[in-house]
Formats: sequence, C-alpha cells, structure tokens
Amino acid sequence: MNQFTPEAVERWNRIPGWARQRILNNVFCGKCVGTVPMVLKTAQMRGKDLILRGKCEYCGHDVCRVVEAETE
Repeated sequence: MNQFTPEAVERWNRIPGWARQRILNNVFCGKCVGTVPMVLKTAQMRGKDLILRGKCEYCGHDVCRVVEAETE
C-alpha cells in the first residue's frame, strides 16, 4: 500500500480482512478480459466511495476497483 489518502486508510481499515482479500482478488482486467487479483497501489475517496487502483497480478495492466459507500 503505497499511496493512500488518510480518509481512504480509515475506510479501508473498517472493511474486515476477509472482505478486503475478496475485493482485491476480484477485479476486472480489460487486457486479460476477466476477473483477476489486483496488486494494490493507491486508494482515495471520491465522495463516499473508495477508489482502489493498482495493477493486474497476471499482466500488469492498470486496474481499478470501486468500493461503494456503506449503507446505513
């Protein structure tokens, strides 16, 4: 985890470990054209959503995953 905004760290840490792993292991790669694991590089908040950016573990293509805001 290289570049996380403070707000993103707080939001990421509220997600249980098992769910974090599931999120990182289920990212769509446009180059591989399928679900792949992500090597996480950055995280930031956009509004109430957490935006995770990184690389496909298989081919190195840029990938992104959005974790939507929690419902209350």
